[in-house]
Amino acid sequence: MLLRYELRKGVVKYLSLLILSVFLFGCAQGRLDVLDNNGQIVGSCSADFNFHWYGAQHSVNYILYICAKEHIENGLRVSDNSILVNDYTIPKSPKGNYWNKNLAKRQFSNDLISEEKLGYILAHVEYQYWMKLKNAKDKLSQSVINQVEYDRLVEKAKVELEGI
Repeated sequence: MLLRYELRKGVVKYLSLLILSVFLFGCAQGRLDVLDNNGQIVGSCSADFNFHWYGAQHSVNYILYICAKEHIENGLRVSDNSILVNDYTIPKSPKGNYWNKNLAKRQFSNDLISEEKLGYILAHVEYQYWMKLKNAKDKLSQSVINQVEYDRLVEKAKVELEGI
């Protein structure tokens, strides 16, 4: 009886560890403080990507770079300038297509782009998606478009994001 209890206890620990590993795998996050000229924190840049099985940290770095660059262009500073050192260039997509998640993953699977570039591309297309949604929401709230047009823009953005 004691042996069965210990065995069951070991299996539960193993399964718990396995489940936790699955949830943590492919997750990355990062944060930078935004500073004024006096060194006071006036904001932050943050990013997290969950369930990006490849390139998650590169995606985080890309988003932090975009955010940091925007604040620097507005005369502010960031707490860690090392984010600005990398080359975050997105490679041209094959055959003049627009990048989307499916195309990027296929290119990566076929060893045509690196994991680093995959991360940048995935972050880029997701960032573009969120900007399109924000733009559509702003237009709807200002009554520039109606709900049907808003829904159409949201669906179009989803198709462009996924590549379906």
